Amino acid sequence: MEQRKGSHPAAGRLAPFIDRRPVVSALFVLIAFLIVSFLFGIGAEALLPQYQPEFVAVIGLTVVVLGALAALRWWRETGFNAPARWRDAHLLLVPAIIVAVLPFLRGFKGQNTGMFVYLLAAYALTGIMEEGLFRGIVMRILRPTGVARSVWISALLFSFAHVGNMLYRNPVIVLSQMVGAFVFGIGAAAIRLRTNTIWFMVVLHAVHDLALQYSNFPLIPLDVAQVTLLMLYGLYLLRAKERLTTD
Repeated sequence: MEQRKGSHPAAGRLAPFIDRRPVVSALFVLIAFLIVSFLFGIGAEALLPQYQPEFVAVIGLTVVVLGALAALRWWRETGFNAPARWRDAHLLLVPAIIVAVLPFLRGFKGQNTGMFVYLLAAYALTGIMEEGLFRGIVMRILRPTGVARSVWISALLFSFAHVGNMLYRNPVIVLSQMVGAFVFGIGAAAIRLRTNTIWFMVVLHAVHDLALQYSNFPLIPLDVAQVTLLMLYGLYLLRAKERLTTD
């Protein structure tokens, strides 16, 4: 197979296997992510106990994801592209209302400035890392399976990626988070494909997580309502499959 123009030699060598075994390749990425996430989490707990171990792990994982994108030169293929390639930006009005307006219909919850800066940084990194990996690399790998399958499988893998949170949180809470991640992943994948860019989802993801911390609504019911609405909107977008092609 001829190597794609502008691609890294490693990407060229991997392409035939990925095209033949996209699901296996995506599973490998998930397993690698869980292993690296576990190692970062354990390392942060042992070496940097004075800091927030989860935040330190997110920094490390973000560097790994960006490093993988740079090594493979998959920036454009994963949606990290220029505005000239974006499309249907008007479709972001509905998800923007869901993630940035709905949480504040009962006003804002006060937080100190230092906490706001910390949460903003943490959720911005999380948005880049998780979207770059699952709506970026994983969906690029799953592209040979077709639009619908790539959406559903990437959402399922995104759900299982949260298993590592059991290092920091109650397992029951993590299981609920996994269900929410699956539902959120469907909407996120559809929005990413329909707009032909990942930048919008990076922002929406970060705003969603941040807004939950400042809303006067109960966190869990609000989150359930938001991700369910995003899933339903994603399913609506999936109806127009001819508009879901990527670069």
